Amino acid sequence: MDLMTRPEFEELVGDGGGTRVSLYVPTHRVSGPRESDADRLRWKKLLTAVEATLTEEGHARRDIDELLAPAWDLHGDSVAWSHMADGLAMFLAPGWQATYRVPLDLPEHATVGPEFVLTPLLPLLTDRNFVVLALSQKNVRVLRGARDRIVELELDGVPRAFSDVYEKDGPQSDKVPRPNASGAIGNGGSVYYGASALDNVHQQDMVEFLREVARGVESSFNGRTVPMILAGLPEWVTMYRDVSSYPHLVEAAIERNPDDLSQDDLRLAAWELVEERLGRENARLLDRFHEQHARGGAALGLDDAFRAAHEGRVDTLLMTTETGHPGGSGGPTVAPSRPEPYDIYGRVGVAARATLRAGGAVRVLEDLPDGAPVAAILRY
Repeated sequence: MDLMTRPEFEELVGDGGGTRVSLYVPTHRVSGPRESDADRLRWKKLLTAVEATLTEEGHARRDIDELLAPAWDLHGDSVAWSHMADGLAMFLAPGWQATYRVPLDLPEHATVGPEFVLTPLLPLLTDRNFVVLALSQKNVRVLRGARDRIVELELDGVPRAFSDVYEKDGPQSDKVPRPNASGAIGNGGSVYYGASALDNVHQQDMVEFLREVARGVESSFNGRTVPMILAGLPEWVTMYRDVSSYPHLVEAAIERNPDDLSQDDLRLAAWELVEERLGRENARLLDRFHEQHARGGAALGLDDAFRAAHEGRVDTLLMTTETGHPGGSGGPTVAPSRPEPYDIYGRVGVAARATLRAGGAVRVLEDLPDGAPVAAILRY
């Protein structure tokens, strides 16, 4: 699964020349040959539909082939299709592409035009997604999750066990390569030696081990704002907070031995904490919206929010989960990236792009006042 940063979002909402294609398909996170073949077929149908749209718009065959080449290359990579998440998003521009495997249920949808469409990915900017860091002497795990799913991440630089950092019997021959804290093999790096048995680790050794974990985690999550929930025995959680500088650690933690918890156990425990936190934050956000609305400092409804976003006046754009997917089903759909006035889904996406470009925030809530699909808290 790929982690998307705010700067990467900003790159996708920025200005640029040439035709831009946004591609979205649902995929299988744990797949055998049958699921992989079904995902590849779905991808092929979407690319074929995009090719037809580009041809109808009068693009030259050579330009179409060059633009879609990375997408067709991915279609032919059988190994890649066996390592998917819940959804796949790809963005194409002349001479440029970006691909993300994401923990979201995505539509089978593409857009073609002068801009990328990011609406299906906007939940990644909210706190509905989270990371669990399971702290264990024998099995450190980093997992990316949401309400209905969780998957373990493979992060270079994060030691998986105490033995990756400490050697129980002390240093042996210098000619024997040893793993360092990044997982690489070499004679140098952060490898500590001591007499502590793995089942009776000295506190200072634990601190140094957790410091190595924190370095690897913070390197992997540099520039990201996803909330992180710690899972571990209380003393491990306390010590990790002392050595960590990651600014988005959640105050509450899963204070149990994570070795006794499956991935789904961790998901359920983490989501309970996230849901409670979201409930408080969303209640404060809606209170702020009502206060601002009473003073004329908020917009309710698509037309007013859309207009304010284009004027750069939106501090926080509020949208419901229902606006994250285009209407319709039964096969791939291809739409222009600049929507028609009646296209609610497309216009919400444009408002979100304008908000992000102006430095505003986007939040996804279950419901908004009066059943509106979109609202906004304004700067002025």
